Amino acid sequence: MSKIAIIADSGCQIDINGEHEGIYIAPLCIGHGSQTYLDQLEITSLDVFNQMKETDDMYTTSQPSTGSLMKAMEDAKRDGYDELIGIPIATGLSSTLNGMQVAADTVEMPITLIDSQGTAHVQKKLVEAARKLVEKGQSVSEIKEKLEDMVKHSGTIIFTPNLNHLKKGGRITPAVAMLGNMLKLVPVMELNSELGGKIDTLGKVRTTRKACKMLADRVVERGANAKDYTFAIEDVLAPEEAQRVRDYLEEQLGPCQVTMRELPSVVGAHMGIGGVGIQFIKNLAE
Repeated sequence: MSKIAIIADSGCQIDINGEHEGIYIAPLCIGHGSQTYLDQLEITSLDVFNQMKETDDMYTTSQPSTGSLMKAMEDAKRDGYDELIGIPIATGLSSTLNGMQVAADTVEMPITLIDSQGTAHVQKKLVEAARKLVEKGQSVSEIKEKLEDMVKHSGTIIFTPNLNHLKKGGRITPAVAMLGNMLKLVPVMELNSELGGKIDTLGKVRTTRKACKMLADRVVERGANAKDYTFAIEDVLAPEEAQRVRDYLEEQLGPCQVTMRELPSVVGAHMGIGGVGIQFIKNLAE
């Protein structure tokens, strides 16, 4: 019987410096000027966000290097694993999934890839669920089926009051950014599962308060509930707005299992200061 390891990128927010049996994390890359940093190892989300707040600098992001992915896989092989399940950041946001396949081919380890169609909390819960199923002795095909069902019952909705970083990063056109900033519109966006987790516009509102409500309303509209789902509300130095989203959510669903923290740097760098996101994912079916 194969011994299965899980490989993910640092967007999953699992501590890359910690010990996680059977889980291997490769760092995403964060660019600033002529420098490139390894996410979590050489720079943190809060480092990036605080610098953005002070200088309005633009950061770039990229997938883990082939070398980083190969190292993680070689570590898994050294530890006695002979098969991999790869759970990368959404294909609509990054080419990490393809990078995992290339690295696995190079180190000659079979890999089964699952598009998380998200990152952060959604990706982390998928990694944790995969590890739990491995420990139960389930096969790769059984694990893949259960994780893909969780992905179908997950989502990410975000807003940002400042469109400049999305414009600089090429996520929206300059004309749209200029019009939105002039009219003081707050775009609410969703990671579209049909587009592999690419960012798609959901709506535009006039205030961040209305945007907070729209985030919570969309989660309820998508069918999430307090009994079967976990939630995360993450922000780019906007804790008051994040708390407002939670208040609106719990007004509708009652007390929920909610994680509150900063967004991953690879997402927040493109959203800019004041950005807030909410994620939901259905619990693993036992």
